[in-house]
Amino acid sequence: MRRWTVVMLSILLSLAGCVEPEDVAEDPGTDEYPQHSATVFPVWNGTDHTNTTIESTIFSNQSYLAYFSAPWCAHCESTLDAYDTIIPNGSIAIFSMEARSEYANMSEWHNQTETNLNRTVDRPFILHPELAKEVSVQSIPHAIFVNAQGYAFHVEIGKETNLTYIQEVWDTAKTSVFDPQTGWNTQIDG
Repeated sequence: MRRWTVVMLSILLSLAGCVEPEDVAEDPGTDEYPQHSATVFPVWNGTDHTNTTIESTIFSNQSYLAYFSAPWCAHCESTLDAYDTIIPNGSIAIFSMEARSEYANMSEWHNQTETNLNRTVDRPFILHPELAKEVSVQSIPHAIFVNAQGYAFHVEIGKETNLTYIQEVWDTAKTSVFDPQTGWNTQIDG
């Protein structure tokens, strides 16, 4: 009996996944619910490392990078260094996803980052674990390129130090436009 059970299980396992899926018609969308969609980056505000209140409205009608990390993430600094090298001043917000109180001092995190990178980092460091949860940050570094319309254009998770790649994504994010009827397209500034 045991041998029969093993044989039957072997046959069933070999057939797993061999069932043909039923045909599903692709939803063409309607005027009320178009087929194409994009995620709007949430409206936010917070206090940076200099005790200045920063609001997402400072990025109205311009692309920016929402960079999520944590003060304890030493391996994230090389990625932040790469983004900071490429993304122009006034176009990055650095958010801490860490909710624990021992990591809440953004001034300390900013100073430590400058020390470790051996240079000035003139970007706002903002404690905002709520925003990190809202945009589903689960691992760091986590970078969201937001286009000028306020849509999350591209998400990059993990270490990224390829400056050419970052520049290409940034350039595309700056020129990309989302239309609910046609989806993403790139507008080339001439």
